[in-house]
Amino acid sequence: MRATIGKHRNWTRAAGWLFGGCLALGSSGCFFEASSDNGPPPPPIESAPGRVEVRWTLNETADPNICIQAQAPTMDIVVTTVGGQFIGEFQAACEAFGTSITLSRGSYGASARLLGTGGQARTTTLNIDPFTIVENSSLVVDIDFPADSFL
Repeated sequence: MRATIGKHRNWTRAAGWLFGGCLALGSSGCFFEASSDNGPPPPPIESAPGRVEVRWTLNETADPNICIQAQAPTMDIVVTTVGGQFIGEFQAACEAFGTSITLSRGSYGASARLLGTGGQARTTTLNIDPFTIVENSSLVVDIDFPADSFL
């Protein structure tokens, strides 16, 4: 009978060690959880803007004296979507004969006129042909105010 008690004691001791080991492993905070969640979605990628470079001449010349003689120190450009929604109004010095306007990708329309020191129109309004901006690009648009456009 003594041999049976020894085997029973060994089995109880082994079970104790196994139970203790499982308990220690479980309390260590180590666990594995499977999930199909890929985490938060990546931030949206915004397209880089493009530019329209508007260059102008007065009666087919880029002579700053014409700006002075016409009392028209300011170029005024209004940009809209092709559907007519207002995007912005941009101004530059007449003598610069060019300006750069940063726009998002899309199709636009625009108009331009020269303004006097008090903001009054010094030329008729020229409609710029519709244009499309592509991201990371620059589009050049040339316009001319003929002699008969001055007020």
